[in-house]
Amino acid sequence: MTKSFKEYLQESKQNYEFKIKIAGDACDSASDKIKSALNRFKVESISEGKRSPIQESQADFPEHTNIAVTIFDVEVAYPITSHQVRDFVAEALNITHSCVKVRNLKEQEEDQINTQYDQNQLSGKAILGTDYEKTNHQSVVGEEHKMALLKELGKTKQQGTQYTGVNDEILAKKGPASSEKISKTITKDTISKSLFDKIVNTDPRKIK
Repeated sequence: MTKSFKEYLQESKQNYEFKIKIAGDACDSASDKIKSALNRFKVESISEGKRSPIQESQADFPEHTNIAVTIFDVEVAYPITSHQVRDFVAEALNITHSCVKVRNLKEQEEDQINTQYDQNQLSGKAILGTDYEKTNHQSVVGEEHKMALLKELGKTKQQGTQYTGVNDEILAKKGPASSEKISKTITKDTISKSLFDKIVNTDPRKIK
């Protein structure tokens, strides 16, 4: 059965979700005020404020200390940016913009990924104005790293492997010659060639 244009339009309808965070405790009528401020964008749903525990430092409000955070989940039908939502909410609740933090669904997911392994987030301690942890990184770039690398290379050093087969009588039965034997062979061949050149290049008229 063919769908009507209205049905296609309803299926392709996209709502815009936002998470609104207020520094501190919000008033009892905050939810109604936020809904009224965003009504021009057709509010589909808005949750009651959820209050987080009081913490010494809040990641979203680092300039505030020992506060709780009140969170509202809002969904609207028409497109609007996070900055616009923040402006409307701050005006509706008569608070400063620094006390309002707004993220859409994608921004919230990205923030969770970025702060997943944030040690400062886990400890709740502010790092603004603190010194970096002292370390010389010698295990990565210094002499310790070089020695460890040489030690590892020494472990993986391999000698030539001798294989057996039908051509054992033709091929050498020993593995690759050692560097000492090769050096002696080269020296012997060099001396023999030098003596040969001397004999060949000698002027016969100088022989008595």
